[in-house]
Amino acid sequence: MTGHSHTDPTRVTNQSAVQNPNRKVWLLASGFLALISIVLFAFSVPIVAAWAWIGIAFQVAIFAALLANGFTGRRSSYQGYIFAVLMCVQAAVALLVIVVIAVAAWLPTS
Repeated sequence: MTGHSHTDPTRVTNQSAVQNPNRKVWLLASGFLALISIVLFAFSVPIVAAWAWIGIAFQVAIFAALLANGFTGRRSSYQGYIFAVLMCVQAAVALLVIVVIAVAAWLPTS
């Protein structure tokens, strides 16, 4: 270490969107992701109803958490960090559920 404070511009916590979060941008992106995921899961209800409804419930819950953070959170880098974490969780859950639905759709029925 050199002793001086060097900030790594590639770290998520040092990104402008996290350091100075724009609530509208985060909520718009999250809402768009939730909308696409919910539509995909809704079309999957006839295939694997339980997983589709679980995916819908998680997307709604995570979007509600993002809304709560956007409207009640402190305007700081901490709020931006919470936005980033929740958005990553939202994307990971959507991907996981759609993979499970796809696998279930391809499995042979007995």
